[in-house]
Amino acid sequence: MNNTSKSFIWLGLIAFIAIMAYQSYIKRNPIIKNIDQDKEFVDNIESIVLEKPESEYPGNQLNNGESPFDVVYGKGFTANTDHTLTIKNQSASDVVVFLKRFEDEKIIRNHYVSANSEYTIMNIPNSTCYSKFYYGNDWNPTRIVKEITTGGFDNNEEFIDTDEDIMRFEVTEDANYIYSSQFVITLETIITEGQTLQEKKVSASVFF
Repeated sequence: MNNTSKSFIWLGLIAFIAIMAYQSYIKRNPIIKNIDQDKEFVDNIESIVLEKPESEYPGNQLNNGESPFDVVYGKGFTANTDHTLTIKNQSASDVVVFLKRFEDEKIIRNHYVSANSEYTIMNIPNSTCYSKFYYGNDWNPTRIVKEITTGGFDNNEEFIDTDEDIMRFEVTEDANYIYSSQFVITLETIITEGQTLQEKKVSASVFF
């Protein structure tokens, strides 16, 4: 064996020993990822953080028209009127619709409307109001709001306020007829701020 061949063998052995030593060092001293530089690492971490545990109440719903938040805001206000608000829920989420009186910020009605259905809120008192929407899926009856057990959604929660869209429930008349106020709100599949209603997403603490 000539000197050149011996040199190549020695170089190979040195390279092999160096690789094994480096791998041993990495196992004992794992590399700390720089999240500002490794986008794939950040995306994976965000996916883990955003992943929610499965609900103990998958597919659970209330009946249309139920008022789960009466325990917080009091029994809904009604009157001997023909004023109505019809909610056409075309979204993939269930929703609790809140009717809030403008002058004193009092919640006067709250009603559950399941996905792909509609419900008409009737006998609304003479008032000026706007609506708020609590969206979600998988109704959990043990959820707590304001330290009171009200129930709430386990998944896909959205809190939507529309305080710039005023509805006036009032009786008007002319020489021949008396008219009551009848409003219709259609909720779409995708919740997008600023379309049709003056929607804005808020936090749960602001919403309730």
